[in-house]
Amino acid sequence: MNISPKDLARSTEDSYQQDKDNLITSGTDLEKIKPFISLKRFTVRVMSDDNRPRLVPASGQAIITYVIAGEAEYSDSTGKRGILKKDGWSWVIAGSGIWHSIEPITNDYVGVQVCIALSPALENSSPQSAYINPEFTTRADPTQVLIGWYGKNRSQFAIPALTNYFVIHLNAWQRWTYEFPLSHQFAWAAVVSGQVQASAGKPLPGGVTVFSRPTEKIDFHALTDSILVLGSSLEFDHDVIIKNGSVHTSTEALQLGLKGISTAGKK
Repeated sequence: MNISPKDLARSTEDSYQQDKDNLITSGTDLEKIKPFISLKRFTVRVMSDDNRPRLVPASGQAIITYVIAGEAEYSDSTGKRGILKKDGWSWVIAGSGIWHSIEPITNDYVGVQVCIALSPALENSSPQSAYINPEFTTRADPTQVLIGWYGKNRSQFAIPALTNYFVIHLNAWQRWTYEFPLSHQFAWAAVVSGQVQASAGKPLPGGVTVFSRPTEKIDFHALTDSILVLGSSLEFDHDVIIKNGSVHTSTEALQLGLKGISTAGKK
């Protein structure tokens, strides 16, 4: 696909650290839950005057977007394009560089997007993407496993490795327990809608709530019909450099990613 000068101008915003809807609100949170580096909630926004999708660049990260309500159109520089419906989701491995877009096409659209830094072995790998609608999604009620595993339910995607990311749908007064995998050192949770208590007996506040060892399990109790997202992982023993949609572990890898974004835009 060809990227126009107008698209390039749009892409200069770093949407991964400055968006007001980012639920990871502090550098302290970010340091505690790496490789998770962004969690954002989206609603319908005003489209650009020419009504074209707002393509954004990315490299060095996994980008997972889940549609909570409504529908959105997706497109990316690997040539994929289509519609995501409620409970559908996208899996984008930006790797060496990709342009991608998810645009609301209904007024009730709500989505949540997590961005996960890739390891040095993967951060400049070939970009990949997949888009899954509800009829193709295996779901263990109330848990939808997007990355990783929960009980007998495993994600069809192995990247990012040794990382869990779930969407949990709870009815009012329903309880759900997350047991830490043996190798995981932390977990975090964020309420997207509704009201949920955690183990301490207090409602989860806005933003992310971080849990770490020696905690072995986290009990959740929904006070209303609720949706929350949860992630857990090994410790990420690498620095993270974030610039204009690129997330890398070194300046050398960042330069490769920025070069890859430019190349992807010319295809």
